Amino acid sequence: MWPMSNPWDDEFAPSAGALNTLRWAYENGATTLGEAYDMLDHFELSNDVPEVLGHDDSVEEVREELEFGLDTAGPDTPLSSLL
Repeated sequence: MWPMSNPWDDEFAPSAGALNTLRWAYENGATTLGEAYDMLDHFELSNDVPEVLGHDDSVEEVREELEFGLDTAGPDTPLSSLL
């Protein structure tokens, strides 16, 4: 039997920075990808950005990546399925 593939392998595969941001959103009450995206403005103004993204990623890069995720996976995608 062939192993089951992750449904995000061919579509939305969040980078490490995007995953960290999704975890931050989940810890702050978001349950869907759309809710996490809506929290990006709050995230950008928070003191958590350096801790969550480090020096390698930017909020704008994460925003673009999540926009792609919204287009491919949809806003109602549960964060628990991405994390």
